[in-house]
Amino acid sequence: MEMPLPFRTAVKQWWNPPSLESAERAVLSFLPFFPEPDAFRSARSLQVELSPGRVINEFEITRTTESIEEELVILHGYGAGLAFFVRNFDGLSRIAGWRLHALDLLGYGRSSRPKFRIKAKDKYDAVYASENWFIDSIEEWRQKRGIDKFTLMAHSMGGYVGVAYALRYPERIKKLILVSPAGVPRDPFVVHAENGQPVTLDVADVANAEMVPQQETTKAHAVHNSAGQYPHPIAKEELKRPIPSWLVFLWERHVSPFIFVRHTGPLGPQLVYLWTSNRFSMLPKAQSAALHDYVLGLFTARGSGEYAVTRLLAPGAYARIALIDRVRNLKVPTWWMYGENDWMDAEAGEKAAEIMRQNGVKSECKIISRAGHHLYLDNPKEFNAYVTSLMRTY
Repeated sequence: MEMPLPFRTAVKQWWNPPSLESAERAVLSFLPFFPEPDAFRSARSLQVELSPGRVINEFEITRTTESIEEELVILHGYGAGLAFFVRNFDGLSRIAGWRLHALDLLGYGRSSRPKFRIKAKDKYDAVYASENWFIDSIEEWRQKRGIDKFTLMAHSMGGYVGVAYALRYPERIKKLILVSPAGVPRDPFVVHAENGQPVTLDVADVANAEMVPQQETTKAHAVHNSAGQYPHPIAKEELKRPIPSWLVFLWERHVSPFIFVRHTGPLGPQLVYLWTSNRFSMLPKAQSAALHDYVLGLFTARGSGEYAVTRLLAPGAYARIALIDRVRNLKVPTWWMYGENDWMDAEAGEKAAEIMRQNGVKSECKIISRAGHHLYLDNPKEFNAYVTSLMRTY
């Protein structure tokens, strides 16, 4: 089989992979206001220190011609990083009075990559402990940056984390924009207790799910959560999944797919190029090459936050605790966005929006044409236009 990259290039990228910092900067340098500002915007990369010794990587875009009145926080999905939104930063930063904060989730991108460890043995307790691992770092980042309330836009796994954060801290969220969020529909291969209805756990149980990141979770979290109780679907029986048993075996033992990139020598860059050459084929050659280096840096960096995905999702990418069972407790205005050719379940997003409307919370579902799961990349013009319309409606 012919390799997509010249062998010498693959060996070079394996032996001396690109610096993630320089790769991120190269991607962001395609923006008209970075590293040098333009007439009305400036941008900077920040390493926001958390405790103890962790950092959140942030790309901040500030309008320099008027006072800042609103904040937009942007979260990426699984296996990605903040620079994936390079086709959106220009359009989204054109709205007067807004400041943008794109973050690398803890354990991803150029944020700290501490060892992912939780104590919880029960798989549902492990869900909440894993959520806490991310939620705590986002909340500490907010406090460190002195932001009172913000609009949150989050993609895929970041969307899942965004919902979990909004359930814990609804008073901090003005609007929630979920971009093809992971984990919305119920897992069809699990039979739930009580005739398919989820039982509930008190919020204190959720906040106290055992974990050992750098910061312990305590009962103090319960006072921040006005959501009441969380659904806790306890599986009585798991049906046979139509996926290979070896894949289920590896998934349940929390084996990361990125180990195949990290431990296959020069084949690793080849595997990455197979994905990036297709994913970024719509871009000019220089931008596509810069994103390849960036993705290679993301995939080969030390594993950390990626190990949460097997706790949050069952084999087959269904949430162990589906968001559709949690939106009744979601009290912030929420918009659900999907690509026309998205592999995520847009019908579940429609249903979630309907449930929220029935509970008196503003919620809508939008389909972006000519786009798949990465709709912000596939059709940035329509995506940016819709998101900026939401930003303007205050």
